[in-house]
Amino acid sequence: MNMKRFSFTKNAAAVSAVILAGTMMTGCGGSKSGSSGDNLVLEFKGGDYLSGKPYRVTANKSLRELSCSYGVISKENPVTGEEAPETQWFYVLPEEHFTSYDLDYDGVKGYTERCRGSLTDGADMESETELSISDPLTADQWHLYNVGQNPYGVSADPVKGVDINVIPAWRTVLEDRKKQLDGSGVYVLVSDTPVDVNHEDLKDRLYDPGVPGSEDIINTGMPLEKLQENSMNLHGTAVAGIIAASGMNNLGVRGIAFNASITSADNAYGDRSLSYLLDMPGPALMNASWCVDLATVSDPAEEELFEAFYENNIAVIHAQGNEFQAGRAEATKPFSSSICLDLGVNCEFKQTSDISRAPFVINVGALNSLGVKSSYGSTGSNLWVTGFGGEKGVRKDTGPETSAAIVTTSSQYDPQDWNDPDAYSPWRNDDNKHYTNIMNGTSSAAPSVSGAVALAYQAKPDLTVSQLRYLLAATSRDDSVMPDLALTVKEAASDQSYGEHIVYDYGWQENAAGFRFSSHYGFGVVDAAALVKGALACDSDPVCAGLKEPPEVYASGNSHPCAFSDDTGRNVTCSFADFRDPEDAETVLGSSELIVDAITYDVSGLTYLPEGIKDFCELAASSEDAEPTEHNRQRKQAVFDANLILQILAESPAGTKSLIKPLYANWDYKSGFNIPDNAYDADFVMSPLDLATSTFYRETLKEGTDTPWTLSIKSPCKLDLDALNQSMHLTVYGRKNQE
Repeated sequence: MNMKRFSFTKNAAAVSAVILAGTMMTGCGGSKSGSSGDNLVLEFKGGDYLSGKPYRVTANKSLRELSCSYGVISKENPVTGEEAPETQWFYVLPEEHFTSYDLDYDGVKGYTERCRGSLTDGADMESETELSISDPLTADQWHLYNVGQNPYGVSADPVKGVDINVIPAWRTVLEDRKKQLDGSGVYVLVSDTPVDVNHEDLKDRLYDPGVPGSEDIINTGMPLEKLQENSMNLHGTAVAGIIAASGMNNLGVRGIAFNASITSADNAYGDRSLSYLLDMPGPALMNASWCVDLATVSDPAEEELFEAFYENNIAVIHAQGNEFQAGRAEATKPFSSSICLDLGVNCEFKQTSDISRAPFVINVGALNSLGVKSSYGSTGSNLWVTGFGGEKGVRKDTGPETSAAIVTTSSQYDPQDWNDPDAYSPWRNDDNKHYTNIMNGTSSAAPSVSGAVALAYQAKPDLTVSQLRYLLAATSRDDSVMPDLALTVKEAASDQSYGEHIVYDYGWQENAAGFRFSSHYGFGVVDAAALVKGALACDSDPVCAGLKEPPEVYASGNSHPCAFSDDTGRNVTCSFADFRDPEDAETVLGSSELIVDAITYDVSGLTYLPEGIKDFCELAASSEDAEPTEHNRQRKQAVFDANLILQILAESPAGTKSLIKPLYANWDYKSGFNIPDNAYDADFVMSPLDLATSTFYRETLKEGTDTPWTLSIKSPCKLDLDALNQSMHLTVYGRKNQE
């Protein structure tokens, strides 16, 4: 291994330059310098310079003092408080060596430490030791620590500092437990394709909850035949590695919560998945790196499931989707329009499945290694935060003209035995053949957030989902911290469909509660260190501490909240009042102020009438034939066309705007279209259809104000106002303002 010196300034505890003596000897995870005889020999064992886990340093001679050029030497273990025996010390490389981002790729992989010892007879001796990274591929994981490394052969080097900032989180010491953060005691259900439970970097992380009858849901392995059928079956393995690949085992990669426990479960989730998570012996969360595209459904049983997750403090971390540029018609989406591609706006509306609309699910967008939204990353008002998804990396179909993907676990099997998608990557060699450097998507971004959340759960095991959401919103990095996230309002003075001024995206907004939000990034890019710090300080933060109990729920009760806003019959504004407990109409909000935790609008009454400014309105309003006909095909196309240029805009009394359904985002709602081989039944009843927005987080709901909460609908076709009023209401989850 090619070792080099660090390029940073020596810390205050370091000694001055020394004259070196002795020979060198390298080892991973622990190193020895020199040989026996007259030389000073130091042996470093059991530590890790990235996470700050102390090395135990043993000398072959009796020393009065020991000091080193870069690391801090002490006789007391800074984590456990243990006193070292006479011939031993503890060694830690200070955090500032990494937070300065002065290192290069080789400097992350290893360095030469130089130490001076004062012997008991008064003589001084010097020693040189080579220290190398504990998990050899960790240096390639730019999402953990980004120094601009590019061993992948991509055309654009990663941008220094664009990472999850996990090193300070790992170095956090839980004083009451005498332990550093690593995910210990936290359980993550990976709802996905089966995890390769025998992978060298995952086998020690797998946990079976042992629930009777779980054999058909809990995955116990990845047969080679499944990979030979479809290489996408390694998806769950790659996701699990990002969260919790074992750390400091001298193998491969490192997960963000590298000592957390993983349970692999089929993503055909149901009531039983809740029982598995409730049976975990510690705090638990679920990672769902999947979504449903253009198949709008509403299943009350699933809605209740996600509500139960919330009530039991089980966070659900969900991938927002990869359809920002999905505007081309294809076999599974034959009616999609590509106008979005021309305008550079989101191509597909993502609030189609219950998991995407559930008010407390944490939807995650994707950042690439250059520090901007990944090209594919779906946007939306329901987004909460952004994780690390990367781009496609180097592969057969794209070549090198892209930026880096994510390095994580792949298959235990020899790549020659299956259709390995990394085969075309210049990164691939015999030493990393059980790993991949082309994992990407919000499928990667979600587990990066799950890993950070697992560390927060370890820091504060009783953390509620509402507290977690608050901490993510408060600590994630927005455009004021990461200027490259800057967005401008995307608008047109004369939109091609309406011939009038239209806003397609509002960029970043600061809401009335002081939270900056955008549909591209949610509340910002997750920061593991800041999240952990917030979790540890939660009980002393009045806002965080006040989110321990579940929120109260109030729904608007005013009849006929919607009215036409002009004489076209195509534009509607709904205003909401008379907020009551939906389960007890006698309980009213009254004069109380409710601080918003989550908010949804029921739009299931949205129905087109035959007239409008477009020729397709008559077909869109027609009934579907009982048997497949050309009329049915044309009707589906017409509904897609009407939904395409439908806009749904919410506004709070403070003037904060939330574009819930933007123009030119393809949407199948009420078309009767169903993706071939979709697991969902096309006959699902889509009522209620509660669309969510994160934009108004912690703004205030109050009755009787001059400016009410509103929802405005702009449509190319006339709208059935009676149908809309039958269902339309605003539901607010929140807590009374005690000030």
